[in-house]
Amino acid sequence: MRCFVHRPALVLLLVLGTSLAPLAAQSSQAPSSPALADASALIGDFPHPGSDADKADQAILLWLQRTRTREDMLRAASEVTPHLGLFSEVTGKDLESGPYPLTRALAEQAQQDVRKVVAALKTQYARPRPYVAMPQLSPAIQRETSFAYPSGHASWGMMEAELLATLQPQRREAILARGRQVGYDRVLGGVHYPSDVEAGQRLGPVLAKAWLADPAHRKRVEAARAAEW
Repeated sequence: MRCFVHRPALVLLLVLGTSLAPLAAQSSQAPSSPALADASALIGDFPHPGSDADKADQAILLWLQRTRTREDMLRAASEVTPHLGLFSEVTGKDLESGPYPLTRALAEQAQQDVRKVVAALKTQYARPRPYVAMPQLSPAIQRETSFAYPSGHASWGMMEAELLATLQPQRREAILARGRQVGYDRVLGGVHYPSDVEAGQRLGPVLAKAWLADPAHRKRVEAARAAEW
């Protein structure tokens, strides 16, 4: 069940389920059929057009279109191209240009790996973006040419947040909250349905768990922690 709360900064919160299934890590190639099947089983199907869930998705998008602020739109626009610097404030480190090459290399590899799985799922589900089905919707940020389900930004936000939380566990909750916001802002910007983001936020932690369990990745994480954190 999803719950949406209107906070002072108009941050959209999705309360997600936490049933997470094992998923094989795929660090250097496209996901195998069993891994893709596991991911598909985890996120399930998107709401059928015309269903109550689909109508709820659309209602939330239209409500956000009416209530979003200039500050919201600027923040969402800053997140269109995912980059580690989005986590600088919550980590207290300049992850955009500061002396953290090992951390940035880890984040870039994780981003590439999560993108492979998400791209395969988007092709499988082929859900059009909300502005295709909703002529009354006017996105506040750059439109995308890819399919909508699941949200790649939401998956990336949680994947990178889990990685950074491993490096800086004392700030885990703030880091995870920032990772979730990247997904929420895709709905606020009008380029994703809430259910796209929910699916991505289910997927991201699973991919992170599998990725961090890989011995080679774990070794690099520990090296980055010792040198930079």
